[in-house]
Amino acid sequence: MKRWKRIGSVCLAAVMSVTLMAGCSGNTEKNTNDNSEDGGVTISLLNTKSELVDQFDQLADKYEEQTGVHIDVQFTSDVVSTHLSEKYASGSPYTIMMVDRTDVYAFQQYLLDLSDQEWVADGGSEYGVNIDGKTYSFPLLIEAVGLLYNAQAIEDVTGEEFNWKDYNTPEKFQALLDELVAGGMESPVAVNKDDWSLANHFFGQLYDQQGNSEEGSQEYVDSLMSGSVDLVNDDRFNSLMDSFDTMLKYNINSADPLAADYDMNNEYFASGDVAFWFNGSWVTDVYGTTDKIGIMPLPQSDTDGEVNDRLIAGASKTFVIDKEYSTEEQQKAAEDFLNWLVYDENGQSFMVDDCGIIPAFSNIDKEVTTPIGVATQQFISDGQTEYWYQAIPGDHGTEVGASLQKYMSGNIDREGLASEVETYWSSQE
Repeated sequence: MKRWKRIGSVCLAAVMSVTLMAGCSGNTEKNTNDNSEDGGVTISLLNTKSELVDQFDQLADKYEEQTGVHIDVQFTSDVVSTHLSEKYASGSPYTIMMVDRTDVYAFQQYLLDLSDQEWVADGGSEYGVNIDGKTYSFPLLIEAVGLLYNAQAIEDVTGEEFNWKDYNTPEKFQALLDELVAGGMESPVAVNKDDWSLANHFFGQLYDQQGNSEEGSQEYVDSLMSGSVDLVNDDRFNSLMDSFDTMLKYNINSADPLAADYDMNNEYFASGDVAFWFNGSWVTDVYGTTDKIGIMPLPQSDTDGEVNDRLIAGASKTFVIDKEYSTEEQQKAAEDFLNWLVYDENGQSFMVDDCGIIPAFSNIDKEVTTPIGVATQQFISDGQTEYWYQAIPGDHGTEVGASLQKYMSGNIDREGLASEVETYWSSQE
């Protein structure tokens, strides 16, 4: 199975480092600091989503008031695998950790087997990470990547109601962009320069849109690793890059695309200075001017698999529980917290109402209210989603992202980009 060969090699180095550092100190004791001053259990929780910092901080107070369990919430913007390696090396990991899916494989030996939990049958098995028939992660949310649109900004220029389905081909999309420019919106698109956005989300569509299945995506990635894919002559690659060129042509940051600031792009989009922004359903700080905001698939010329009508979506961030340094009491408290999220009305309200999360669990019938979330949930309800391949190596963002940044700035052409991407994948064997 090539899928986990690369992940395993990267993770093995991290885990060996953790094990050696922890082993030298003889630190194999459970964390005994599991009681708060009033006698209740204390557990720690790592949050890695910057959009949810305030929500999780407020949650800790509400949860302690309801259950008596104190949650010490910590946030990091560091690379999760690096951060956790350091925490395990020092013998001080968190009880509950919000991680990316690849991190579950990296740290599996330190994680609690959650297969016996009730929520596994209600969506946990389908959307969580399963290894050797066991479920090790709690899928926190379903997210989507795609082209965000500000319908209000578009309608203010065109004078017509916006329906994304009317612009789901490259020709129709570019005609709309030209109309917006003619109407006074000089640069109707915002393009991020961040490597995670460029490589893992935008360029990741190359791996996602391969038969709408895990097997199809993995087969394509395996072909890249073996060198049997000629990207320059690959229909999906060229379709994706044609659409990227269109976005760059109308990019508000075109004068210096590598100087683009994510927060400024957010502001451009929220204020209606631009009409489109390739991003994801996690974007929430854009509703100050209008609620007429949504998400659509990126229009492409290669329509194989109905990709212009399907939104890439899947479970992204996931919770895991430490089994090495947490006491049994803390582990039980952590399991109770995850069950509270799924089955308690207050837990469901926290996810859906407070965080705008689209839950992965079939028993939750609450609907999100944020416009982008509503649009995403509609794609999911209609069965119009595309498989989101998330098993890419940890350095894909930095390596392929750097190549895409060179392409954006005109330092390499499409052939050069294809060559660098092929070289990257061939080194993953």
